[in-house]
Amino acid sequence: MLLDYFSNSNDNGDPLMKGSTIWYLQRGSSIFIFIYIIYVAAFIISSLPIAFNEWLLFTNSFLFKLSTTLAFLSILIHAYLGLWTIGTDYLTPRTLGFLNFTLSKIADTSRLLYNIFFTALGLLLYFYLLFLIWI
Repeated sequence: MLLDYFSNSNDNGDPLMKGSTIWYLQRGSSIFIFIYIIYVAAFIISSLPIAFNEWLLFTNSFLFKLSTTLAFLSILIHAYLGLWTIGTDYLTPRTLGFLNFTLSKIADTSRLLYNIFFTALGLLLYFYLLFLIWI
């Protein structure tokens, strides 16, 4: 079951990986990232020159910690969807078969490993960020 989630696109009927859902997640995550950048930039611009104590108060506030956590989650969603699209577009038996017939035989396994690697890396980075911000 877990391996089916990481395998090719919509063959398993996964409602999360539909085109419209991906489109909305990509746009929503990019809008949230943009709002977060404006939030941090507004603080920096309004506080020039920034004293250490001001920066410490800003970064220790609950709003900053929560928004940074959500912004990084948005970055991970945005990146994962982009990488998933690349994997499902280019790591297929058809596209790899143009390069070499032997590669076409291992395309599904390559895509599975590709998805598992980037999912694990994203989760590792997210938990590391949670540790850095909240502890």
